[in-house]
Amino acid sequence: MAEHDVIVVGGGHNGLTTAAYLAKAGLDVLVLEAKEYAGGGAVTQEVTVPGFHHDLHAIAHIFIQASPLVRDDELGLLSRHGLRYVYPDPCISVVFPDGDSICFYRDVRKTAESIARISPRDADNYLRFFEFADPVLDMLLGGFFAPPPPLGAMFAQLDQSELGQEVLRVLLMSHLEVAQEWFEHDKVKAAMARWVSEILAAPEEGGTGAFLMIMVPLIHRYGLGFAVGGSGALTAATARALASYGGAIRTSAPVERILFEGERAIGVRLASGEVLRARKAVAANLNIAQIPELVEHRFGADWQRKVDRLKPAGFVLLVGHLALAEAPIFRAGPEATSAGLQEVCLPLPELRQAFDGLKYGRPASMMPSIGVASVWDPSRAPEGKHTLYLLSFVPPELASGGWQEVFEESFTAFCALTTNMSWSKVLHHVVHSPDDSERFNAAWPKGDPGHFGSQIFQFLGYRPLPNMGYRLPAESLYLVGPSTHPGSGITGGGRAAAQCILSDLGLGSGE
Repeated sequence: MAEHDVIVVGGGHNGLTTAAYLAKAGLDVLVLEAKEYAGGGAVTQEVTVPGFHHDLHAIAHIFIQASPLVRDDELGLLSRHGLRYVYPDPCISVVFPDGDSICFYRDVRKTAESIARISPRDADNYLRFFEFADPVLDMLLGGFFAPPPPLGAMFAQLDQSELGQEVLRVLLMSHLEVAQEWFEHDKVKAAMARWVSEILAAPEEGGTGAFLMIMVPLIHRYGLGFAVGGSGALTAATARALASYGGAIRTSAPVERILFEGERAIGVRLASGEVLRARKAVAANLNIAQIPELVEHRFGADWQRKVDRLKPAGFVLLVGHLALAEAPIFRAGPEATSAGLQEVCLPLPELRQAFDGLKYGRPASMMPSIGVASVWDPSRAPEGKHTLYLLSFVPPELASGGWQEVFEESFTAFCALTTNMSWSKVLHHVVHSPDDSERFNAAWPKGDPGHFGSQIFQFLGYRPLPNMGYRLPAESLYLVGPSTHPGSGITGGGRAAAQCILSDLGLGSGE
């Protein structure tokens, strides 16, 4: 029987990151991945035409830029293992159907100048909001890439100061309510709400206000990164780092059961019947909803009920991958065109109605998100050609129609915002619906890569369950990945999970 110190089940971005930190600390680590390749949502493939490299799911790397994983290059991904980033500026442009736009630059004052074209008063309000949120970012990010404190203790600490009380109040609000308090013009409020909705939370969803408070200073400090070559470059660099520390990855190795001796997890059984032993720990980079079956429901009905009551995200994603004959030119002008991402935004009343429609099976196809990473990273497409990532917010199930119809509506909305786009510029396209995404990754229910919603009652120290952290209710068994803090997206969140495991093993924090 093969033995390792730690077995990590699931070779997505978080599983690989966790494994690399554990291996760096001197542990013998094996990652098991069910698919024929590792990476989870951080994968890049030629799914349209040869030579066009498309990020299948994650495209923009924002939160990870603030992590010591990248900021301090703790695993040598940048210095030794080939990872490179390009940083578009402006990072994001929010584009309105009438041609107005707001561009978010690394420079906060340039961003304010962009806002001033719509509302001079809100340009000043934006600077004021940044001054409020910037020191708060340090407060919140301190626990973003490490195991979070218990939520009650965090709230009690915040309640000790006037600034902390303001932060606590924002944490409990919706991000639209926060925008409405700080800004005056409906387009500015709508732009802020549209931007934050990328976390898959509708603007009026309670307990999401913290994300506006985080994302504004975050984008100005660290920017938006495109991994050169695609998101798969992050996976490849992390895999190389893991190997350099003596760790290994096995693909096409689905795990059927986690094995126990008494209350201790001691290994796994693969679908093939092969048994692998873990001397020190098993870490599952899975959706917490997958755990009961893997452990044969040994944690009991009460624990199962807590898992079952987790609230899903308000909506999910449909993604179109297109090979283009040329790059789009937006009617909003060269400034909006040059941004790393374009987010289409409706005026505030229509924006709220569009998000409300998602509750009733109606897609928000008129406000897609657009990424043409090949403008900034020419390695992704043949010379003069481009890749298009066209993302739409959709309900898990449509009230009527089909996914291709939704994609075509989104593509039509996108073309109307440009001077040069039409079907004649599309060399080939592939559509990935929520159903396709669920088939792609069994941990993504209804295609949600975040596993479930990010409201405050299931975030920070309450993600996935109140004050559970990364420890499942068995000795030496851990949960890592989007089901745990800091949640969905390219965050480098496996760093925090590794700190928890290393602390339990008496090996420090692995920093």
